[in-house]
Amino acid sequence: MTKRPDSLKGHFLISEANMSDPNFFQTVVLMVEHNAEGAFGLVVNRRSRLVLSDILPGFAHNRGASTPIYVGGPVQQEYLFVLHSDLPDAEAGSEYRSIPVKGVNFEPAFRRIENYFNEENWNAIPADDRPRIHLYLGYSGWAPGQLEQEMDRGSWIIHPASAKIVFHENPEEGWANALRDKGGIYRVFADTNPDPGLN
Repeated sequence: MTKRPDSLKGHFLISEANMSDPNFFQTVVLMVEHNAEGAFGLVVNRRSRLVLSDILPGFAHNRGASTPIYVGGPVQQEYLFVLHSDLPDAEAGSEYRSIPVKGVNFEPAFRRIENYFNEENWNAIPADDRPRIHLYLGYSGWAPGQLEQEMDRGSWIIHPASAKIVFHENPEEGWANALRDKGGIYRVFADTNPDPGLN
């Protein structure tokens, strides 16, 4: 069995198929932080029925009305978190919270990227340079030692994170695609949906 990294920061947690907690059924969690004090991550493949203008009426324009909101997890769902690709404005990204995933940056506050939701500013950016930005209500959190216990029970499959899953065009396919990326027997699990926790 492969040794588990001391820190899962920058990894995906892929839920086993029979996860009993409905908050994490067939989810992929990007680990933003994991240390002796606990763990913090965002579910990246669960889109809600909300759009940005539903929660921030000041963005009731075309871009705000078409930007989906994701459910980052069951904790503190009154907070809005952000994952984005590299921004064309270096100054805007000066306060990125670094995670070791190429092309993925974590912002703990929407205000740092809200200018990208201004129609004029957005339209001024060449189409090929426009960043991918996903917004999340709430987060997934674990107390010290809690995540380790869940992994010992086989609740999670670990895999290095990637931008293509974080910013997947069809988030509902993210769980199966993450398993396929894991490869080997997990590719079979993705297509047949037995319990991948039996490893």
